[in-house]
Amino acid sequence: MSVFAVWIGKLTAFILHLAKRNATSLPGKVALQVDPRLLQTLSRQLHQCVVVTGTNGKTTTAALLSSMLGQTTALIHNAEGANLPQGLTTALLRRTSWLGRLKDTTALFEIDEATLPLVSRYLPIQFLVVTNVFRDQLDRYGELDTTIEKLVTGIAATQATVLLNADDPLAQIVGLRSGRPVQYFGLAANMATRQVRDQVRDGAFCLQCGSLLNYEGFVYGQLGSYHCPKCGFHTPTADYSGEVFRGQLKVYVANQPVQNLPLPVLGLFNAYNTLAAVACARLMSISMPTIAQGLSLYQAPMGRMQVFNSQPRTVLNLIKNPTGCDSVLQAIASEPGNKVLCIAINDLAADGRDVSWLWDADFELTVEQGQFIHCVTTGLRAEDMALRLKYGDFPEKNLSCHVPLEEGLDVALSTAHIYGDLPVYVLSTYTALYPLAQLLARRVSVYVQATENRPSVS
Repeated sequence: MSVFAVWIGKLTAFILHLAKRNATSLPGKVALQVDPRLLQTLSRQLHQCVVVTGTNGKTTTAALLSSMLGQTTALIHNAEGANLPQGLTTALLRRTSWLGRLKDTTALFEIDEATLPLVSRYLPIQFLVVTNVFRDQLDRYGELDTTIEKLVTGIAATQATVLLNADDPLAQIVGLRSGRPVQYFGLAANMATRQVRDQVRDGAFCLQCGSLLNYEGFVYGQLGSYHCPKCGFHTPTADYSGEVFRGQLKVYVANQPVQNLPLPVLGLFNAYNTLAAVACARLMSISMPTIAQGLSLYQAPMGRMQVFNSQPRTVLNLIKNPTGCDSVLQAIASEPGNKVLCIAINDLAADGRDVSWLWDADFELTVEQGQFIHCVTTGLRAEDMALRLKYGDFPEKNLSCHVPLEEGLDVALSTAHIYGDLPVYVLSTYTALYPLAQLLARRVSVYVQATENRPSVS
């Protein structure tokens, strides 16, 4: 291992901190340019590694699991969601001495689906969680077949036990094709309902035989209770089953007492995230009291329905694909009262250059609910977003377009103030998320990093 690469990486992080810049990826990127094998060599010092991957919910699930494991174990964790090789290397460098020795030997990594096959063979992964599989960033992942292939390749290179979403037929296929031992988590059958809205749903066909899957009910996206009438492919029995009841998560495990756990984030999609984290913690022999304590102390990551305590009150959340966006819009619409919406769309590499997914997201919900008094579009593709809303019949007189992020945010906040300090919901793609969080933090007297019962998707 090149100690020089470690020094360069740590000095880069130090300089970025002095400049008050985000240091989640660049230190690792610089260090890897000096020593391309640095991630591999640092990882050899790990005794235990847990990985969370999948399309939506990675950051939230990893944060929930970190809150549980952190009660008893010092963790190396890419908590900010920097889930590419440079982000993983940066996380390791933070806990590495100047001589290249890791200070902690347990790692919890959120890893991007396309990155998993590039790094999984270097990591001593014991447990690997797949949250779900959806179409995401077509220019990076291609269609679903490509995403599934990348996940299968990455998982097959490990010795991990794989924890899969039983209610996602695509996730089940990943497990079947990977050849690794699997366990399943899923919501109880009564949590799935008949289709209410006409939304784009991935994975409609059985990947075993090609027939159209039959659903008894949906939770969201293609997640639900499914079976194939031709080959018999169906929802497997979940080893860890969950049910949301009166703001708590009831967890059912065979031959064990039912556990009532706090549910720190709302939304059925977050019930999946919480259940995945609970299941993984139990596989790691973490006690239920420790899990419950971790859930009660959970703090939401940046941009996952992050609340800024201001006038007007502002909530920031990531959107990046149709299914995730639909879940966020539904969660916001479930909040009572009128509100102002600000949507920031960029098309840089981390966002995905192709923004055609905007046309598959259910933005018609913003019109049908009648709660969205005004919408501001901003970011590099603000005009594309405004056009999408126009074709979704959002009233043009209540729609404004401002490409600069600060200008767009200012208009949204001032508009909300005019209407009596209505809450502002800011939806953002990756590269606009951190700048918006900084802008909002400078505009409020009290910054609430984590608020109970706020929904998040990723």
